[in-house]
Amino acid sequence: MNKISHTISIIILIMHLSCVQIDDFEIPKISIEESDILANTNILAVKNALNQSGEDIYTFRESDNTIIEGFVISSDAAGNFYKSLIVQDNYKNPTSGIEIMIDLKAYYTKYNFGRKVFIKMAGLSIVNNEGKYKIGYNLKNKVEEIPEPLLNNFIIRSSIVENIKANQISLSDLDNDKIGTFIQIENIQFKNDEIGKTYAGEKFDKFNGERILVQCDNQINTVLSTSSFSDFKSNIISNNSGSLSAVLTKDFFAKKFILILNDPSSINFSKEQRCDPEFYNCVLKNPNGTEPIFYENFQEIKKIADLEALGWINTNTSLGNTKFKKRTSRGNVTVQISAFNTEESPLEAWLITPSIDLDNSYNEVLSFDTKASFDNGSILTVWVSTNFSGDIKNANWQQLDVKISVGPGNSYVNDFISSGLINLDCLEGEVNIAFKYLGGDPGVSTTYDLDNVLIVGSTM
Repeated sequence: MNKISHTISIIILIMHLSCVQIDDFEIPKISIEESDILANTNILAVKNALNQSGEDIYTFRESDNTIIEGFVISSDAAGNFYKSLIVQDNYKNPTSGIEIMIDLKAYYTKYNFGRKVFIKMAGLSIVNNEGKYKIGYNLKNKVEEIPEPLLNNFIIRSSIVENIKANQISLSDLDNDKIGTFIQIENIQFKNDEIGKTYAGEKFDKFNGERILVQCDNQINTVLSTSSFSDFKSNIISNNSGSLSAVLTKDFFAKKFILILNDPSSINFSKEQRCDPEFYNCVLKNPNGTEPIFYENFQEIKKIADLEALGWINTNTSLGNTKFKKRTSRGNVTVQISAFNTEESPLEAWLITPSIDLDNSYNEVLSFDTKASFDNGSILTVWVSTNFSGDIKNANWQQLDVKISVGPGNSYVNDFISSGLINLDCLEGEVNIAFKYLGGDPGVSTTYDLDNVLIVGSTM
């Protein structure tokens, strides 16, 4: 064959190959030869090693042979996780989970959802922040991401990929032991005032968008957190209800529980009907009441028993001991409730006003002030009854549509917010206003302060 013919043959071969369709976005299928590595302990034991050490950071010695196994439950394919690999100890019915900090982007191509992995702990460190445990590399006495060139020394992929079974639980059962696991919440929806928003595409969403979810069974709230760098940040949230599967973790300050999606496909809001509470509703005719009908700012009480002597009822209906208590800050007296460190779960406490006679007035309007601290979920609601006679369960209660403070997850605050004006003009006779707290420890344990309970109206 002469040189010209040889050249023509090569050109024809190249043209033929160029006609073969290749998907540029297909992730290459890499054959994994199963390692003979075996786990000799579990995730919980690694956490206990830190707890037993009494140290803020525990580093496993280079000679340590501790090896744990886990199944990947996070994915950064949609950009909602960043250099944070979450693994749990089993693909179904997990008992513990943990975060592994890795300096690797697009890790889903290597550690994909459901992949079984082994972690060699020798040389790695573990830290705990309020139940949020992290494994990483100790650099200058701080746990940081494991450098990418070292990942293969610590994280070994198995050829096994399992179908992760989300652990179905109620929001009332959230606790630190479930952090780092893949959970499913049934009968849940976005709170009314979240409808019409995006996941994380609003002007006020800097790094993450936080949207409130409400479980219909118990009206307990939690937060869905979405990265403002995620692919679905601009998606409009659904106004339907249904189920949701996500990774349970805590916020940046490790003070409140949050849910993080791998992508929107794990939301199944197929029910068009919602489960919003039926609020008491009465059209406000005249908001400018001229006379105080009832007012309590708690300033004169020396102890909580003084309030009860004035006819208020302060009770725990979940067989616990925690009730509303007196608190003084900067000279201002309030009543306060919190489930934190009570070891009561659930904790249901009611603070009920004395009976208030509305027969000699009209255009009555209720208002009060609240502030929320160490907020990890909205769990204070307000109710009214016209037939309360001392037995909470036998009275008819209507929930009031009020504004309740939303506070920071890591501190106390000084500023109160107003409930807004709630019209009571449609009610007659004697009424009682009730402040109901439903939380738990472990669980949602937000601290609330209540002040300036006021009803004004026009007198006849």
